[in-house]
Amino acid sequence: MAGRIPQSFIDDLLARVDIVEIIDRYVPLKKTGANHKACCPFHGEKTPSFNVSQTKQFYHCFGCGVHGTAISFLMDFDHMHFVDAVEYLADRVGLTVPRDVLVPVSASQQGLYDTLKQSAIFFQNELRTSQEAISYLKNRGISGETALEFQLGFAPSAWHSLTKKFGNSESSLLTSGMLVRNDSGKTHDRFRNRIMYPIRDRRGRVIGFGGRVMDNSEPKYLNSPETPLFQKGRELYGLYELRKATRNSPQRIIVVEGYMDVIALAQAGLKYAVATLGTATSSEQVSLLFRETDEVVFCFDGDSAGRKAAWRALNSALPSLKSGRDARFMFLADGKDPDNVVNEHGSEHFIKLIQEESLEASEFLLQELQRQAGKGSETTGASHKARLAELARPLVEKMPSGVYRNLVQEQFEQLVGVEVFPKRSARQSVKTNSNQTTQPTQPTAVRSAITAILNEPAIIWDIDPEEFDFSDQIPGAQLLLNIISLIELQPGITSSGILENYRDKPEWNILNKLALSGLADSDESSVDKPLNIARHAIRKLNEESLRRQLKADAGGVARPSEMSEAEKEELRRKFSALKK
Repeated sequence: MAGRIPQSFIDDLLARVDIVEIIDRYVPLKKTGANHKACCPFHGEKTPSFNVSQTKQFYHCFGCGVHGTAISFLMDFDHMHFVDAVEYLADRVGLTVPRDVLVPVSASQQGLYDTLKQSAIFFQNELRTSQEAISYLKNRGISGETALEFQLGFAPSAWHSLTKKFGNSESSLLTSGMLVRNDSGKTHDRFRNRIMYPIRDRRGRVIGFGGRVMDNSEPKYLNSPETPLFQKGRELYGLYELRKATRNSPQRIIVVEGYMDVIALAQAGLKYAVATLGTATSSEQVSLLFRETDEVVFCFDGDSAGRKAAWRALNSALPSLKSGRDARFMFLADGKDPDNVVNEHGSEHFIKLIQEESLEASEFLLQELQRQAGKGSETTGASHKARLAELARPLVEKMPSGVYRNLVQEQFEQLVGVEVFPKRSARQSVKTNSNQTTQPTQPTAVRSAITAILNEPAIIWDIDPEEFDFSDQIPGAQLLLNIISLIELQPGITSSGILENYRDKPEWNILNKLALSGLADSDESSVDKPLNIARHAIRKLNEESLRRQLKADAGGVARPSEMSEAEKEELRRKFSALKK
C-alpha cells in the first residue's frame, strides 16, 4: 500500500533494538534462565508470569495471554500508534524512518499542513516588519536567535490579513482554525495583533498556533481550536524543539503552563521544558512525557489554581507511575512563573529549586489527601482516617502493580495506622477450572516446523535446501515456505521481524501463538532442539507429499495397506533417501 513504512526497514529496526531494554524502561525485568520475567503490566499479579525472550525479541504473559514484539508492546502498553512506535524505536537506535513513505496523508490533510506552514511563514515575515512586536519580545528578554528557533511570528491587527494573502484557500483556512465565521456568515482572521507561537508535532510540522496579546487586553492567550490535525490533549508545546536540542534523550522534562516559560527556560540553557496547551494535563500527555524521559517535573504557580492544576496532573500521571520513574511537583511563589524566576535569578537557581523544593509524587499525593480529608492538625480521629482511606484507595489503585505502588500503599497505611489496601492473593486474574483436563493435541508437521523456525530462524541454514521438497498443497505448507523464503531474503531477520511481516494479515494471530510455544522453559542457549524438530517435521511433510503423489499416481491409493508391492517399494526407497 502506498505510504506504508517499508517492511525491510521494520525488519532492520527490530534486528537492532533490544526488546529487553525497551520493556525494562517500563517494567523492571529480572533474568530467569534463558528469559527475563516480571509481573505482567497488563493485569494485576504477584507471581511473575510475563516472559520476555531476548533471543526471539518477543514477549508473552502466561497469565493473561498478551504477547507480541517491541512494536506491539509500545502500542499496547503506551497506546502509541504504529508509526509512533516505529519512530520511537528508530530514535533509540539512531535510524531515520523514511519520510517519503510514512503513513499516507490525504489530500485534504496535506492541504491543512500546507496552509498552516504558509501561515507560520507569513507571521514570521510580519514579525520582521513590526517594531512593536520586536520591542515586546526584546523587553521580554527574547533574542532573535531564540525567536528563530521557535519560529515566533506576529499576526497583524487587520481582520483579513490571511484571506488577502491566501485568497483562494478560505476552506482550508477555516478547517485549520485560522479563520472564524461569524453569525452573519462572514469570515475574519482568528488571530489579530498577537505574538504567534507555532505548535509543532513530533515531526516538526505546524499543526496549530497560540497567540498572545502585547497589552493587557483579554483573552491574554488564544489557541487554535481542535482540528483534524490538532488535538490539545495529545500534544505538548516545545516537544519538537526539546527533542531536537537534546537529541531525543533528555534526562529530565519540566512541564510548565505558558509558552513564554518554555522559551525563557530554553534561552537560559534549560532546553528540556514543554507546556500544556491551555488544558489540564492529560494521561496521553503524561505517557508522551515518560516515553522521552524517566524524570518529569511539573511546575505550577503556588496559588489555589496552581495546586488544583497540579492535582489534576497527578491524577493523570498515576497510571504511569512505577519504579524507575520520577514525577515531581514544584510550586513557585505567588505571582511568579518560570519566565520571571529564570530571568531574575538564572538557570542554576531554577535547578536548585527543583532539587530542594519539589515534592515527589507520593509526597504530594499524601499531602493533598490530608488537606482534602479535613483542615487542621488533627490526624488521629477515626473519622479523619476513614475519610483519608476513602479518598486514597481509588487513586492508589490507578497505579500499576509493582514495587512503587506497594511502597506508596505502605506509606499511606503507616500514616493512618490501619490496613487500607487488602493483600491480594498470588493466584489472581486468571480463572482456571481444576476439574477440567485438556488432552494435549499433537501439533501438525507444519506447525512444528514453523514453531521451530520462529524459535530460531537461523536453523534453516543448517538444513539442506533439497529437503524442502514438500508440496505446497499440504494445509499451511505455503505459509512455511513463505517464511523460509523471507529468511533467505533477509538472513539476519529475528523472530519478531518475521512476525511484523504478518501484522494486519490473517496469519498474524496463529504465528504469534506458535512463536510463544516453549517460551517459558526453552533452552535458548542451544539451537539443537529446534533444528531437530524442524528436520523431523520437514521429513514428515516430505513423506506426506510422497503419499499424496503416490495416491494420485495410483488413482486413489491412500494407505500403505492398499498399495501394491511395487508402490510400497518405491515409497520405501524414497523414505529411505529422505532419512540418509
